[in-house]
Amino acid sequence: MPRSTVRSIFETIGIFLGAIVVAWVMQAYLIKPFQIPSESMEPTIDPGDRILVNRLAYRYGDIKRGDVIVFKAPNEPDTDFVKRVVALAGDTIEVKRGQVIVNGEPQVENFISRATVDVSNFPATKIPEGNVFVMGDNRTNSQDARFWKPPWLPVENVIGKAFFTYWPPGRMGMVN
Repeated sequence: MPRSTVRSIFETIGIFLGAIVVAWVMQAYLIKPFQIPSESMEPTIDPGDRILVNRLAYRYGDIKRGDVIVFKAPNEPDTDFVKRVVALAGDTIEVKRGQVIVNGEPQVENFISRATVDVSNFPATKIPEGNVFVMGDNRTNSQDARFWKPPWLPVENVIGKAFFTYWPPGRMGMVN
């Protein structure tokens, strides 16, 4: 083989391996794609939607009430969930006939599914330091913190903040 052909083969292999390393580093440390398996976040995120998650969001910033996050389920560490943060450490969360109340204030939640009427109740609970309380936007079809023992999510389980739906094309856009 001529020297230029051998060099071209090695360059192609090097480019291919470099691309694999870059993709791995991006998924491991920066941005990770996820596919949504359930209807628990409808109408914000539909089953089958594919989203991108910023893995650095909370390394340089704080989790905020209203953030949509992906995390390792507390009771199923091999399972990733996506839910909305509704209460932070130090907050007292309560649900009365479907109305979320944080620190005594009823919350306005324009993002939740109105397709079904949620009449669930959850007793007033103070969220301990290092934890958050999460719920799905489709409250009647969400296995969220209301059903966990203990009923909160350790911040250390958070993978990152969902920020963009990239599939299907008709739903492409920012996750709010």
